[in-house]
Amino acid sequence: MKFLIKLFLPMMATSLIAGTILAILGPLGTSRMPLSGRLIYWVGLCLAGGFGAGMVDLVAERLNRTLNFWLGVLSQSAGATLCVSAFIFLLYPPYNWQNVVMTILYVWMISIILCFVGALVHKRRAEAQIQERAGRPPLLDRLPPKLRHAEIYAISAEDHYVRVHSSAGDEMILMRLSDAVKEAAPLLGVQTHRSWWVAEKGIETVKKANGKIELVLKNGLTAPVSRSGRAQVSEAGWI
Repeated sequence: MKFLIKLFLPMMATSLIAGTILAILGPLGTSRMPLSGRLIYWVGLCLAGGFGAGMVDLVAERLNRTLNFWLGVLSQSAGATLCVSAFIFLLYPPYNWQNVVMTILYVWMISIILCFVGALVHKRRAEAQIQERAGRPPLLDRLPPKLRHAEIYAISAEDHYVRVHSSAGDEMILMRLSDAVKEAAPLLGVQTHRSWWVAEKGIETVKKANGKIELVLKNGLTAPVSRSGRAQVSEAGWI
């Protein structure tokens, strides 16, 4: 059920938007039709095409098949062509076989272009999501939804818990600091204290006073730097 909603809901929304725009523009002589008629015609065509293309994805999902880029474009365009042509013939019955062939070829050419553009957008979006996940710290997935897209500034240990300080607030998690630091990768950071790890992107300023060093985070908090941590902070080029 979730797959059907995920598959057909965006298709219906896109079809409604595209159909409404085409109805307003009135291409291919449809401007002579009343607006209500144009809406029914163009929204219906777009919904039929989207339904046909979506059914191809549904069948592939049920058969546990993964279609490559071009096979997916051709299959979706074929499904869209069948549904759109059937819709047109229902409204305007063909008067000879030549009319049937020309209509199907015309619809198929348009369907290939639209399915190609749609597949290309989907491919780019999927690649962007893969790249985002590759550079995403696993620690973020342990946080509440409101913090999962925030920047991690620092992690501090509190008894058996760690507190994750981020650009959207902080949250406590039951885990060891060493494990939390591992899950903060690939973020660059330094363990400045036995109970503190600070991300490079989380530093606002570095304070030096009376021989001591403190790191002021972008959220206003101050992270301590121990004697052993000072060497790592210096090695990282923060001081």
